[in-house]
Amino acid sequence: MTIRTALRLIRVFWRMHYIKPTFVSFNSLNACNEACPMCSVWRRDGGMLSIAEMEPIFRDLRSFGFMVTEVTGGEPFLREDIHDVFALLDRLGFLYTVASNGTLFTAAGIELLRSAKGLLQLAVSIDSLDRATYERLRGRDLLPVVLHNLELLRAAKLPFPVKINMVMNRINYRETFTFLEFAKSRGICLSVFPVNQGEGFFHRHSDPQFTASEDEQHRMAEIFRELARLRRGGEPLWEYSGYYERAADYVLGIPVGPCDAGNMYIDLNADGQVAVCPDHEGAGDLRRTGIGQLWRSLEAGQEKIKMCSRDTPCFYTCTYAISITARNLFAFLRETARVKGRQFLQTFN
Repeated sequence: MTIRTALRLIRVFWRMHYIKPTFVSFNSLNACNEACPMCSVWRRDGGMLSIAEMEPIFRDLRSFGFMVTEVTGGEPFLREDIHDVFALLDRLGFLYTVASNGTLFTAAGIELLRSAKGLLQLAVSIDSLDRATYERLRGRDLLPVVLHNLELLRAAKLPFPVKINMVMNRINYRETFTFLEFAKSRGICLSVFPVNQGEGFFHRHSDPQFTASEDEQHRMAEIFRELARLRRGGEPLWEYSGYYERAADYVLGIPVGPCDAGNMYIDLNADGQVAVCPDHEGAGDLRRTGIGQLWRSLEAGQEKIKMCSRDTPCFYTCTYAISITARNLFAFLRETARVKGRQFLQTFN
């Protein structure tokens, strides 16, 4: 990490502490080469913003105070111009993360990632290490391709962390600690999220195969509480332990506290619509109206956020992980230092 990036992160943490607009989740396109039954993005139509359309939008967002962009999809690496997207974010001074299914990496493409100066981490979503289960959860039989590409990413020794994402559900929860050992043996971190069910615009779906029994809910909750304990002990888990504690509550149907969608965080869709989060309708098109004007509409939607949190809660990392971390910044930083320290020491073993 460069000194410049470290200084920008300090400012990000300052804005998080004061619950200021900081994070943009950018759904860079809806198209995907997988078909996860838990997701709705790939079921949607719609185009995608060109680089020329993105530039004034992200310039406007940056001037308003937004500093970090999560580049998602669909599958972002289906965009032939994805490296131009990264270059644009670099020019405008954004820090950014990228979430991918890991199926499209090549040695040449991985080398191009070295020029992504603001890239904080690259997440590869896997969900199962069993080939048949992977196909059931991801909609395509591509696990061997993903595991091969993960090794390419590791071998490249890129200047930013690579991590694994796992969406825990009633089908794969027994694999959680296998995943942790898999990540640990490769010197990378693991993120574990609870599946989000219900009718959403993007990242959740009401597929009944994910409806857990009471026993399954309690077993998943126990695993999340153990993940919280392991994170506090320095195991290579990406999220703050408080997120895993609240995830245990979420799978049991216990209220998980405030959501800062529309305050610290907004969602930008591939068609230019801006919304408080992926599960809410857009407040307007940023190609035509600036964020300053649309912010009033987003703020006016706070009552809907409260109703959503109460009646149809989600537990996305783009909202709740940010909210929980922002309220526990010093604990998060202490835990993260412990994780990094243990990873550093393990390189000598």
